[in-house]
Amino acid sequence: MSSTDLNNEDYFSDHPKRLPSFDDLFRAQAQLTPERFFRNLEQQSGDHHCTQDDYQRAVFLFRRLQSARRIISKLILFLVAVSLVPFICLALPEEWRLGVFTGGIVLEFISGAILFLAHGRWQARRRDYCHWLRLVHRRVSE
Repeated sequence: MSSTDLNNEDYFSDHPKRLPSFDDLFRAQAQLTPERFFRNLEQQSGDHHCTQDDYQRAVFLFRRLQSARRIISKLILFLVAVSLVPFICLALPEEWRLGVFTGGIVLEFISGAILFLAHGRWQARRRDYCHWLRLVHRRVSE
């Protein structure tokens, strides 16, 4: 045994080195893809404890999360476009202004309600995705 081993406190530890916490890993990478998560997990644990089913489930949940995010992005763009309706009303003839303005306001309320529901769906899907990754992380770290 060398003197470097004697001075190393980790060498005599009864507890194996633990993986970094899942929360630290998820906070460090805001957009944690399944590929990156499983690659980091494999590098940190040293061997491969994850099955292909774990990976496929993570990919499925991540794709659902991404589709909800795309819907939210499209709704936001639609809200921005609809918010231009009052300015368009100024260029319209007098008899069309009130109808177009009212239609624009109704569309904003409807799209705002749809955006609210889509955001709730995105949060639920994100929670499912994080929960699944946390379960896989906990199983590998044990």
